[in-house]
Amino acid sequence: MKVIRAFVYGSIALMLAAGWAFLYWQSGTIDLAAGNAARAALNDLRAIDARWDDQVTAMGLASRPSGPQQPVAHQAAYAWLELQALKLQHPELGRALAGVRTAFDQKAALVRRIAAGEPVADAAWRVPTRARADQLARVMEQGFTDALAETERFRTWLLYYSAALLAILGVLAIQLRRANSSLERRVSERTSELSQTLGKLQESETMLVQSEKMSALGQMVAGVAHEVNTPLAYVKASLEAVQSRAGDAGRLARETRWLLELIETDSTDEAALASQLATVRNLLGDKRLESLDSQLQDGLHGITQIAELVVSLKDFSRLERGSIVPYDVNQNIETTLRIAAAELGTRQVKKMFAQIPTITCSPSQINQVLLNLLVNAAQATPESGGSIVVRTSMPDAGHVAIEVGDNGRGIPKDVLPKIFDPFFTTKEVGKGTGLGLSISYRIVHAHGGKLEVDSKPGVGTRFTVVLPLIASQSAQTALAA
Repeated sequence: MKVIRAFVYGSIALMLAAGWAFLYWQSGTIDLAAGNAARAALNDLRAIDARWDDQVTAMGLASRPSGPQQPVAHQAAYAWLELQALKLQHPELGRALAGVRTAFDQKAALVRRIAAGEPVADAAWRVPTRARADQLARVMEQGFTDALAETERFRTWLLYYSAALLAILGVLAIQLRRANSSLERRVSERTSELSQTLGKLQESETMLVQSEKMSALGQMVAGVAHEVNTPLAYVKASLEAVQSRAGDAGRLARETRWLLELIETDSTDEAALASQLATVRNLLGDKRLESLDSQLQDGLHGITQIAELVVSLKDFSRLERGSIVPYDVNQNIETTLRIAAAELGTRQVKKMFAQIPTITCSPSQINQVLLNLLVNAAQATPESGGSIVVRTSMPDAGHVAIEVGDNGRGIPKDVLPKIFDPFFTTKEVGKGTGLGLSISYRIVHAHGGKLEVDSKPGVGTRFTVVLPLIASQSAQTALAA
């Protein structure tokens, strides 16, 4: 429909322009130079006719000249007259020109006969050259006048037509201004709607990333429980041992206080004092009381491990919105390995950490990338004989690289180009959403880095995360969006 409307409007504009061009051309069709040239050519013919009359008068109609004389040629003057006169485009010009030519040809023939000495009747000499020339002059003037009137008429039409076009253009300009104002308003409204939609999409994307993060953590709840239960078990054992010995420690304190009271009393019975001293000495000789300190240390160590695990979980589960802070890569890999310990199981994890500086990034997002890669590596390798290598390095002065490799089954070549596509997964139903690698890819690129993969079926897979030491301003803006 829009194409048809544009075609119709274009055709109308073309026709209006063509009409104006036609009137403009018609308003300037009169050729003043041709009219003047035609008058000059006609005057030349009249001059030739006058010279013919003078020549014949000098010779005399009845006498014979002493020598032959040639008449003045008129063909060139007539040809020029005809060429210029026909430009005036009057319907009577052709007939008038033919009459002039016939008359001048006849008179030229008579002049040649007289010049040759042939007798010519007086009546034959009366060729109406002057009358024909005057008639042609009147027709030329009429043609010039008609052409001038036609030109003026077209000029008048051109003036009215131009005024009408200007009025149409004025109306169109007003309509265009109104349409432009309406378009600007609609564009503004549409831009506002798009901005709101973009904000909602960004919010949805953030929530999707968070959902995937919580999904990954949810899959490892059992492992996290195991990680908590292990230190909790010996915390409990240590506290139970301390509790069982708390009575002996209390008795030791009471007996020691009684011994001090006996010593401070002047009338103390020596036998009672000796007995009390023996009792305190026996209590102090109990080795079980000496282990209370080490048992308390064990309990505190277990609580510290639980606290570290809780902090790690908190860091992973926190909903961040582009917080860019310093990040210790090696330390956070250790934290991620602790979180994924249950998923890794008995697989051999080899850590090859280089001395690398801290970087600036969004910690929880990069931790999520590491967690996804480690979980994928664990799921791609058997628990018995599976091997995972985590390596850090600096490929250049401005970037750090994190490699997570495994000796799993590898990725087929036809699947490899699709692994970063959203919702693409080769895992069984219920074991993967297909968002882990897609979100990881987006997170790494949002930081100004790159996520690469190298895989050989039957040999293993290696993912490489390359991150800049300092996040660029554009990356910070993108992460803060």
